[in-house]
Amino acid sequence: MLVANHPNSFLDAVLIGAALHRPTHFLARGDAFNHKTAAKILSSLNMLPVFRLSEGKENLLKNTETFDACQNILEKNKIVLIFAEGISENNWELRTLKKGPARIAKKAWLSDSDSKNMQIIPVGITYEHFIGEGKNILINIGKPLHKEDFDYQKNEALFVKELNEILSNTFKKLAFIDHSIEKNKVALTNFSHHLNALTTNYRMSGEAIIRDLYQNKSPIKIKPRISFISASLLFRPFYAFCFWMAPKIVKQKIFLDSIIFGLFILLWPLYLIILGSLLHLILNFI
Repeated sequence: MLVANHPNSFLDAVLIGAALHRPTHFLARGDAFNHKTAAKILSSLNMLPVFRLSEGKENLLKNTETFDACQNILEKNKIVLIFAEGISENNWELRTLKKGPARIAKKAWLSDSDSKNMQIIPVGITYEHFIGEGKNILINIGKPLHKEDFDYQKNEALFVKELNEILSNTFKKLAFIDHSIEKNKVALTNFSHHLNALTTNYRMSGEAIIRDLYQNKSPIKIKPRISFISASLLFRPFYAFCFWMAPKIVKQKIFLDSIIFGLFILLWPLYLIILGSLLHLILNFI
């Protein structure tokens, strides 16, 4: 089971899933499944609904079905990804962790199936920024947690508290957590430049990059690559269209980056066809 922090809605799951070489099942907010068509699409993408109290007390019972589904997935030695905070916000904070990871873990570890050997692997995600093209994103995979590390058979509330404390402390090592940075434009700019410089240094481990960000050292100066500039000029008009289109599809700001990314991937082949056709017309005209 992968347990991650949750700064950027569906895009977090997409990025983690893309980094893995095995099919991954994601737990997503339940209200996204309210429409039948949307529910079918999300289910086809291996997403499972988790309902919060704010989405109706009557829906909380549906979570039992989701956790049973997670158990079946783990019994087949497949991956379940859950976001421990439960909610997503575009910032560098770490919100109070929910009891979902502990609930899934305890059910797996108490079973007589192969899921009793399940490992919990923390994942930290750090974004350079949340709206706009050209962002650097750091994904850190932490060391696995095993059932031997916990007294999971004790009082459930105590187990939830113990696991969440360990996960919370681990996230702070795997992701950059600073609740004040968003309100400080100078600090945010320095952070952006610093992360941009550090992520080009492939000799550094992810955790070393996070430690460096916390220490707030002066950013390393790097020269822009010509290939990046060329690529930027190629996709920027298309990105601008996706950026303009996204708010017309969804009003909630938290989903905008995910929708922009989805539009970009979905419409990219069409954009290349249009671009190629225009180039062909220009060459024929010349």
